[in-house]
Amino acid sequence: MMMRTVFTIWLLGLLGAAAGEFEDRLEAAGANAPEIRGFVAAAAEGYGRDGEAAAVFLVEGMPVGDLKSLKKEFLLENLALAMKAREEFPWAAKVPDEIFRNDVVPYASLDETREAWRQEFYESCRELVKGCTTTTEAAQALNREFFKRYGVHYNTGRKAPNQSPAESKKLGMATCTGLSIILVDACRAVGVPARVAGTPLWANKRGNHTWVEIWDGGKWFFTGADEYNKDGLNRAWFKGDASQAVADDWKHAIWASSWKKTGHHFPMVWNLESKEVAGVNVTSRYAKPGAK
Repeated sequence: MMMRTVFTIWLLGLLGAAAGEFEDRLEAAGANAPEIRGFVAAAAEGYGRDGEAAAVFLVEGMPVGDLKSLKKEFLLENLALAMKAREEFPWAAKVPDEIFRNDVVPYASLDETREAWRQEFYESCRELVKGCTTTTEAAQALNREFFKRYGVHYNTGRKAPNQSPAESKKLGMATCTGLSIILVDACRAVGVPARVAGTPLWANKRGNHTWVEIWDGGKWFFTGADEYNKDGLNRAWFKGDASQAVADDWKHAIWASSWKKTGHHFPMVWNLESKEVAGVNVTSRYAKPGAK
């Protein structure tokens, strides 16, 4: 009890009113709470206020399963590599804190298996983005080259839609969601803000689809994962289908994933009952005016 009281006083000094919400997350963590406390304390000690804020942000957005299971070492390594990328790559230093925390720091995009992918991806991707000067250039270089290096391409023979990178690499195959998770992670490993986007069902009812959004200069752009287009972003094959999306019908809308809670959830077609992944309705950036 004394340890918890001391921690709460320390946290109040750092976070003010937000400490109450953080304490609720510690309650949800149950027996794993010491790992979560230790992560935030180590982040503050190692990276100051920026590190502490990023760590708290991660904790506030964690699904309950992660709160109960993820360890300090895993979380701290992920954060340390994200902070390293922000220092190393010229575009990363220009990313606003809010975008950096939401779309670079997180260790997962959806409900994929949690794994420590960031070190491997950093080592592979930093060479591929050498000479790039913008997030768009870096994302394009990764989409063009990384899937060949990683040995994963589109194949409906995959085991699950929401495979983690290692699961996809083991099989050498993934479909759109698994490929999108890989590209998002590759981008984040070198400080490029990225997130998963998709629709549960095209308005023409041809099926669902998942792709990637990249942040550059205050705007979001889209690209298909492992679908490099030399002409740049916002030129994917699904652009026409996306233009018919319907914003006020969740199943025909277009959603982007978010670590920060938004009041909405990202609809995962393999687990439609789950609301643990936050989502942003981004249909207006894709649909033609008047689309029904």
